Amino acid sequence: MIRWLAPLGLLLVWGFTFRVYLLLPERIPVHWNLQGAVDRYGSRLEVFLLPVVLVLLYSLLALAPRLDPKLKDQKLSAWPWLTAGLVVSLGLLQGAILYTTWRQVQGEPFPIERAILGAVGMAFLLLSAPLYRLPPNYFAGVRTPWTLESPRVWHSTHQRAGLLFALMGGWALLLGLLGAGGGWFWLWFGAFLLGSLYLVVFSYLAWRRNAP
Repeated sequence: MIRWLAPLGLLLVWGFTFRVYLLLPERIPVHWNLQGAVDRYGSRLEVFLLPVVLVLLYSLLALAPRLDPKLKDQKLSAWPWLTAGLVVSLGLLQGAILYTTWRQVQGEPFPIERAILGAVGMAFLLLSAPLYRLPPNYFAGVRTPWTLESPRVWHSTHQRAGLLFALMGGWALLLGLLGAGGGWFWLWFGAFLLGSLYLVVFSYLAWRRNAP
């Protein structure tokens, strides 16, 4: 059943995007500055950019079990959940962008950072669970030289990655619900970068501890 969630989500994203596209004027806001104000207008065709990227990423993940030698003879129970999580996550992000754009077109501006934080928070929470059980591979996850070298380091690093995603997702969702300003968005983003750096360092140190 879970294997149909990603294709269904993909169809819903495209259907919803096309529906909103028909309702939008020819020129729409497509970029916002650090203060959340519109600083560039463009063609309404740009609303299809993220769905196109989503199709490419979905195709890559769908083909990964056939292309990746590390995934052969692996339990892939987490892979359909990862693929579905990616589709739903980017679908939420697309919805947040379209909602903000629609509000702007209607003359009722909605803080872009609030919409993005809410969508990103939900996305991180959705992706945190598959990370815990993600098998070693070349396509997704924390792919450092040390995680790819050692399955033990891979699994220990992804235990930390799943926890990081859950914490960052909960924080982002809370900020979005509270309507936190742009400064909070960049604080969150900086914390995520530090967390990502921590995972890289952790994978190296874990490899050193397990090295013969």
